[in-house]
Amino acid sequence: MSAFSTNDGSTLHLRVFAGTVLLLFGLLGARLVQMQILDQSQYTDEAEDNAIEQKLVLPARGYIYDRNGELLVDNITTYDLTVTPRRFETEHLPDLARLLGVSDSLMQVRYDRVVQYSRYKESVLMENIPFGAFVRLRENQYRIPGIGFELRQQRRYHGEAELAHALGYVREISEQQLASPRYESYRQGDMIGIAGIEAHYQDLLRGRIGREFVLVNTHGMEVSRYKDGADDLDPQAGWELHLSIDARVQALAESLFVNKRGGAVAISPKTGELIALVSAPDYDLDRWRGRLSQDFVDYVYRNPDRPLFNRATQSFQPPGSTWKPFMSLVALEEGMITRDSRLFCGGGYLLGGRFFKCLGGVHGPIGVERAIQVSCNTFFYRLMNDEINGKRMDLTTWSTWANRFGFGTLAPIDFPDQHPGLIPDSTYFDEAFPRGWGPGFTINLGIGQGDMGTTPLQLARYTAAIGNGGSLPWPHLLKHQINPTAGDTLRPRWESEPLRVSPENVDIIRRGMELVVSSGTARIAQIDSVTVAGKTGTAQNPRGDDHSVFIGYAPVDDPEIAVGILVENAGYGSTAAAPIASLMMEQYLKGRVDRIGLIQVVMNRRSGRDRG
Repeated sequence: MSAFSTNDGSTLHLRVFAGTVLLLFGLLGARLVQMQILDQSQYTDEAEDNAIEQKLVLPARGYIYDRNGELLVDNITTYDLTVTPRRFETEHLPDLARLLGVSDSLMQVRYDRVVQYSRYKESVLMENIPFGAFVRLRENQYRIPGIGFELRQQRRYHGEAELAHALGYVREISEQQLASPRYESYRQGDMIGIAGIEAHYQDLLRGRIGREFVLVNTHGMEVSRYKDGADDLDPQAGWELHLSIDARVQALAESLFVNKRGGAVAISPKTGELIALVSAPDYDLDRWRGRLSQDFVDYVYRNPDRPLFNRATQSFQPPGSTWKPFMSLVALEEGMITRDSRLFCGGGYLLGGRFFKCLGGVHGPIGVERAIQVSCNTFFYRLMNDEINGKRMDLTTWSTWANRFGFGTLAPIDFPDQHPGLIPDSTYFDEAFPRGWGPGFTINLGIGQGDMGTTPLQLARYTAAIGNGGSLPWPHLLKHQINPTAGDTLRPRWESEPLRVSPENVDIIRRGMELVVSSGTARIAQIDSVTVAGKTGTAQNPRGDDHSVFIGYAPVDDPEIAVGILVENAGYGSTAAAPIASLMMEQYLKGRVDRIGLIQVVMNRRSGRDRG
């Protein structure tokens, strides 16, 4: 009985086990049928996705030309080494360093940056690698999974003009910029404009990034294009920018500023187009490509002359006597004087026991045109401090008019780097001199000295307004832009600001400035067969040699160019700034310079030094 029971129990267990096995195989078979037949398309796509890699195709950065169609900037092709950390083994970092010819520590630092950005995205590990290194890495790519290559366009510069501060330069995007919402479409290793036109028009110059899908093997090496490129997106080159800069005028001005510090701006009084924009000292744009040498880093970042600082738009100094045409126009507009008014000059101005000397000695009774011509300080001291014709130019009136002419404010310019300068008001003096202040603190403002500062850009713009009869132009560097893909041309519309001043009063100022060049302090600015108007200035500098300043425009009857020049620590306006301005105007108006001797004189003159 017991034997029968045991045999019967074993048979039951065997049947249960067999049934379980059959059930499991049935489930596995059903799952295989589902995966291989019913869900075939889904898993086929997933398998393909594992072998498909999207690669970004960088567009050519937009070319830049001058106003005459001369090519200033284009591109050359370089190679970048990329890495996808999730596929890369860090044990290969020394191999990469050896093949690239760089230190292990540098390679580790660059790799750590990439990993910090993303472990899954392909990022640039080393930009602008030499062609020899590219060949060596390509030969060894099968041994180093996770690396790849990207063709990149690098800036190349043409012509004699450096244009460093106007153009700006291109560098790799920083971590701080990557964190900004503005750059959310950028990635580690992308190149962006840092200053000048390159920065302001970054979005236009960048173009549209393309993409292509490729099949890769287990080493990350490309095998073929996916779907023969059906899903690819072609890149679009950046817009061509045609600037208002005249490369020949710019190159001449840069040569005249060698061994000097200062800024120069030339502008069209009719349109606001910037014809030249010079800041000295400047820097070599080619040196920004690739890895920076230590000597270049020392030059741009540790040089006491600060070559990265744009003196044309950011350096503000007292304008000196170039301020006198402004003072004259304000006094005329406020009804303090007329063309026939005469103010007495006895060789200076006595205020509170202090005697403020006049330039040129005693002028006697003097009118506004003559006061501009001979630069009579006494005339402008009286405009700033005396009650004339029942009216007085208080500080509020003075600063309001200065702001209207663009001083103490930022110009509406397509340029990222500028300073508003300094136009003081009563609040400024209250804070600067809490013990009290009076006419002795403000009288020098009448002659462009004291606690005030203007930039060469502001001086050129104000001069353009006088030259064109009373309209303050919007300065700009872009004339038009061209889409190289579609061929479309866009011409931005630039406005001007009417100053609402009397044309008759402006003509008085223009006549005085014409006399300055024909028979006054700026005779050196005369150009054969061209009538020039201008005003010299010497900006006092308590820390060293005075600054040389000049404003001017030409031709007088129909101005095509206006200039604002400041040469630091170079003395009188007539000795340094005026000849530079004159030569720039001659080059622009005639297409050549005949006064070769004057060029040599200017080039041999150097800036002095500050003591502080």
